Amino acid sequence: MFKIVMPQANPRGEATPRDEMAPALWSRRRALTGLGALGAGMLAAPALLRAQPALGSRPIEVVTHAGVGGGTDITARMMTAQAPAVLGMDFTVVNKTGGSGAAALAYAASRPKDGHTLLLITQTHLITMLRSKTPPVQIEDIVGIARATEDPQFVMVRADSPLRSADELASAGQKRPLRFGITHAGSVDHVAVAGFSRAAKVQHAAVPFRGGGDIVVNVVGGNIDIGLLNYAEAEAQIRAGEVKPLMVLAESRVSSAPDVPTAKELGINFTAATTRGFCVLRGTPEDRVAKLEEGLVKAMRTPVYQSYLTSSGQSAESVAGRKVWQAQIEEFWSQGKDALASLGISAS
Repeated sequence: MFKIVMPQANPRGEATPRDEMAPALWSRRRALTGLGALGAGMLAAPALLRAQPALGSRPIEVVTHAGVGGGTDITARMMTAQAPAVLGMDFTVVNKTGGSGAAALAYAASRPKDGHTLLLITQTHLITMLRSKTPPVQIEDIVGIARATEDPQFVMVRADSPLRSADELASAGQKRPLRFGITHAGSVDHVAVAGFSRAAKVQHAAVPFRGGGDIVVNVVGGNIDIGLLNYAEAEAQIRAGEVKPLMVLAESRVSSAPDVPTAKELGINFTAATTRGFCVLRGTPEDRVAKLEEGLVKAMRTPVYQSYLTSSGQSAESVAGRKVWQAQIEEFWSQGKDALASLGISAS
């Protein structure tokens, strides 16, 4: 069972995807640390000995749906600060905002399939494609190159919540709909809430807010029961004793909260994360795909990029090659399709 509870109207209209919001990704302290590392990396990059150009002399465009300074934009710039030394080529970040990734997809689709255009995607792009009858890019067109970040979500409750365990959560959720915060109907976090509720066998009511920060505030205020949040989004409140992470939706426990069990340990077979990765479109020559995969993975395993991951509360093991990333894209697509169907949300 599910329903959407509408609070006060959102004065901004369409909500910004959570992965575009830098404050929603990092605490202020971590954001400053990450941006400092970005500046240092970009200053250091020209001094590094470059490899011979892997694909020719033309710069590689990295297309992101996030505005400058958003979480996904910062990920793109952290990679592009390190990649020139590895691939021997210049990189430029192209910000194509709008339509929850639709503008970025359309721009990438308009470019030659020659390896000089990389698309940095999140689950937001896949949900946008699923919700459109005529998306600019089909799922069959997406070729994963390398995963860049994997930031697991936590089931967060107020510190004095009666939902103190998985059993108490299940018991309460079978008696009444549990109130979960989301950014907007049909969003990535709405899909995650639907998937978690199905796996945990609980009823849920989705309550929309403007972003992760508002969800945290309303968990603390008792206006909602649960927020599915990245650790950094609620770190200050966790340290203050206002919010408690009940479980992490990951395959294994994470270094930022080693005492928090996984949902699977508690009998709930479900994972969810804010995940970003680089792709090209089908038709890009295989030799160029292979060179890009090798170069991007190597660039993201440099100390500067690894420092970015750890300083923003993410695992240094986030970086992965195309086999892992492509399989994950396909899994996200399948999960998103099932979740939207269960929510009664169809393509328009």
